[in-house]
Amino acid sequence: MAGADCDSLTSVERALIEHVERGKLLDFACEQPVDEGAMRAWDDSRTVRAWVLRDIMRGRLAPDPDPHGLRLRGVRIVGRVDLENITSTVWLELYDCLLEDGLVACDARVAGLVLSGCRLEHPTRPPLNAHNLATSRVDVRRAVVTGHSARGVVNLANAHIGGLDCTGATLRNDSGPALNGEHLQVDQSVFLDRGFEASGTGKRGTVRLFGAHLGGLDCTGATLHNDSGPALHGEHLQVDQSVYLRGKFKATGAGQHGAICLLGARFGGQLSCFGATLYNDSGPAFHGEHLQVDRGMVLREGFYATGAGELGAVRLLNAVLGGLNCAGATLRNDSGPALLATRLQVNGPMFLDDGFEATGAGVVAVSLNEVRVDGRLVFDPAWLEHVTNPRMRLSVDRLVYVGLPEGISTDSWLCLLRKGTPKYAAQPYQQLASAHRVAGHDSQARRIQIEQRRAQIHRRALTGRAERTWARVTGLTLGYGYQPWRALVGLLAVITAAAILTAILGAHGGLAQVPRSPTFAPIGCTLVERIGVGLDLGTPLITSGARAHCDATDTATGQILTIIGWTLRLLAWAFATLFIAGFTGAVRKS
Repeated sequence: MAGADCDSLTSVERALIEHVERGKLLDFACEQPVDEGAMRAWDDSRTVRAWVLRDIMRGRLAPDPDPHGLRLRGVRIVGRVDLENITSTVWLELYDCLLEDGLVACDARVAGLVLSGCRLEHPTRPPLNAHNLATSRVDVRRAVVTGHSARGVVNLANAHIGGLDCTGATLRNDSGPALNGEHLQVDQSVFLDRGFEASGTGKRGTVRLFGAHLGGLDCTGATLHNDSGPALHGEHLQVDQSVYLRGKFKATGAGQHGAICLLGARFGGQLSCFGATLYNDSGPAFHGEHLQVDRGMVLREGFYATGAGELGAVRLLNAVLGGLNCAGATLRNDSGPALLATRLQVNGPMFLDDGFEATGAGVVAVSLNEVRVDGRLVFDPAWLEHVTNPRMRLSVDRLVYVGLPEGISTDSWLCLLRKGTPKYAAQPYQQLASAHRVAGHDSQARRIQIEQRRAQIHRRALTGRAERTWARVTGLTLGYGYQPWRALVGLLAVITAAAILTAILGAHGGLAQVPRSPTFAPIGCTLVERIGVGLDLGTPLITSGARAHCDATDTATGQILTIIGWTLRLLAWAFATLFIAGFTGAVRKS
């Protein structure tokens, strides 16, 4: 210990050095309550100068420190604790201390940093500035950190830490992020949980984890707030294990990046948001475009997301998830989609049931266009609403799933496709029909394809008048090619009508036996002959030979019968042709 330094030390500082050498905690608070009022009332008997801490960490005042390190509780630190560029094997542990000018540890290499229960402040610079810090652990549990810095009140940008624990901490910044962890690397988990509160400002986010790489992230019960940007900005965030935004987690943000921004993030475990509340009145509540979650995403058990604008309340555009469970979730957006999941890839089941509610506006309330679900699709929303147009509740063009949709009947699904989608699309009908066909429900598959053709006509997906007319004709006579028996019934009706008409009109002079000589007096045909003529008129390609003996007369009745015969024969040929076309599938269109 240098003589000059030793002579200037106070009794408190001398006691601290002795405790460092012996590995003991120097505790001035003991059983006394430690709150802000008590901290600010501490006098010189509870004061340590910041340079003393620095020289202890450097080994100047305690050349042979105990492995337990510097452990101090319940004092006021005068001056800014400067650990910048220091390399030390000593732990710095401060408990319930007041650091009115904060602490700087930029580019430092220390064993560990504990500021549990401390209050850190600075009028212009980050109260805790640890840019590029390397240490095994940073612990700010229950700490209160307030400041006015664009770099954040806790600045851990580019730091490399073994573990980060902010449980129960309170961070406030009116000029930038509360926690700046841009490109932060944490080998184990980050805890921002159990009462953690952070308020910040600006587009950089309240909790900024842009490009960070973490072992895990637990924000259970946290409250994040930002009136001018994201509450959590995790663009390109990488987490090796699971991420928990659950248990009354609350995030309030603003702007197009979303209250929660996880654009391009990747998680090796699960993303669990059950019970969370997200709010943004000027953009998405959850922005997860290009998000990748290996073990699935859970938005259930009281999950509420309220957003605004055309980007959607929950935005999962081009995301890749191990599964998606929205059972019991409530999504709302009065000026755009509630759920926008276009081109979402789900490598497992997808649940939109068990009280799931979605209210949206704009182009569609819920967009599942081009979504691929490599598992079960369970769809049974308790509420699905578009605020202005019920035909714009759901869009499922090119939605692909395994098996039959669960939780909803085929009739209800068809009704939703017909009355709840913005426009006609063939693929949803084909997907449903294919699933029924695989399940062995061929009659259901045909019924679905008939419903598809009806929807195509009624929703004016056919452009030309002739095409629409032909579709209606084939629908009536062939069930759009899926019920060719209708044409066969029509043909049988023509044959029956022909037989009845020839039997009746022939008995009233419409038919007579063919004279064998000029002197032969015509006589009426028998009933069997009249029916035979009718069969000849109504049956294509087949003849009974009755007309060789019995034919129409020149009377008015006979001429009427001749005209009727032409008409019936034309109809018979038409029905026969339609039957063949329907039987071979030539008129089926999808």
